Amino acid sequence: KLHRIGKVGVHVPISYDLSDQALHLIDRNVDQNSHTLETGAGISTILFAIKHAHHTCIVPDGDLVDRIREYCQRRRISVERIDFHIEKSENILPGLISDQLDLVLIDGQHAFPAPFIDWYYTARKLKIGVMLLIDDIQLWTGRVLKDFLNEEPEWRLIKELSGRTAAFIKEKDYSQEKWWGQQPYIVRKSRRLIRASELRQAFAMLAQGKVRPLKSKIMARMRGE
Repeated sequence: KLHRIGKVGVHVPISYDLSDQALHLIDRNVDQNSHTLETGAGISTILFAIKHAHHTCIVPDGDLVDRIREYCQRRRISVERIDFHIEKSENILPGLISDQLDLVLIDGQHAFPAPFIDWYYTARKLKIGVMLLIDDIQLWTGRVLKDFLNEEPEWRLIKELSGRTAAFIKEKDYSQEKWWGQQPYIVRKSRRLIRASELRQAFAMLAQGKVRPLKSKIMARMRGE
């Protein structure tokens, strides 16, 4: 058991491991020549060590890293090729200098906005044609990131694993300078909100007796302006 959770002063050892399907997918796609990165740590970190990948692991829990090191040492698994960063990912990723990555696993902090930050800073480092894994898509943050990328033409969803992990392939370079109107998920999710906002504005103008300005807005909308 690698992780610990509980009330202050009471720690219960548990293991937040990836599903067997996700671990098998990593096993099939990583070798000693791979450059990989994960936010979070656990069984997956040990698998990256077993595969002898050039691996970057970003996790703020130093005790967890110690337990991973101890586990690997007892079983003669080398961690020499794992670069541990014991810090929050939002503090490490913006300044991280690394080779282009062959696989990224987002499985760190799941509270908003951490998964989005992890994706933002790792997507640009990921090679075209390789894999991005997003774990815990049963949580709102993971689900929104998965749904967002599923509508972006630069990303292709290849599998959902055990209802918990989404596996994407990066199809082409992704521009993070897009405005919201170039992001299909944001456009689709915003339509109803925009209409509701326009209705509220119209009612407010009517209440204030601003009939002419309201008429002008309606006419402009009908002309597509």
